[in-house]
Amino acid sequence: MTKETEKQQKREQIAAAARDLFTEFGYRAVSVAQIAEQANVAKGTVYLYFKDKEELFLYLVQEFIDEMGRFVHEVEKQNLSIDEQFHTVIYNLLKYRREQKFLYRVVREAHEMHFALARRVTNILDSDITSYIEKLLEQAVRNGKVRPCNPKVLSFVIVHIYSALAFEWEEKHEPLDEGQVAEAVRNFLQHGLILPDGEKQPS
Repeated sequence: MTKETEKQQKREQIAAAARDLFTEFGYRAVSVAQIAEQANVAKGTVYLYFKDKEELFLYLVQEFIDEMGRFVHEVEKQNLSIDEQFHTVIYNLLKYRREQKFLYRVVREAHEMHFALARRVTNILDSDITSYIEKLLEQAVRNGKVRPCNPKVLSFVIVHIYSALAFEWEEKHEPLDEGQVAEAVRNFLQHGLILPDGEKQPS
């Protein structure tokens, strides 16, 4: 085993310990000493690999961002329509974020405790998804596949509609399955809500 490989394994050992503790107790309740104990290393060893607890936390978040980036890249290689790309990327990334216990804890801390670092992380995650949709919209406008629009504003709206239907809806209603969420957003995007003057909804 090379020295570089050994260092990487040690870094991952510390990161895995921190992920488990952050997931169970939250960021603010965990100390570097506890992370060191969980990883079975000296406290000073943690600081050899990470400047402080915040850097370690952001390292874990970056791992998830990289994973989401790989997913988006795989979607781009598929021959999907624009609404299928919207749905595949947004719904699955939001679902992934909720199902990953570490990320779910981050989001919960951000919303329930107004924790600044957690809020910053959720903003980064939302921004990544929104930026992808914005680029997709810009390309679709250029290719004449969608009407001229403000891609920045519309991408924000689309992502938050998905988020609301996929997760917030079930707080007060029966949960919607993936197909129902996709259909609701697809109808909104393809047909809109308000009919043009003189046009009536078929009976």
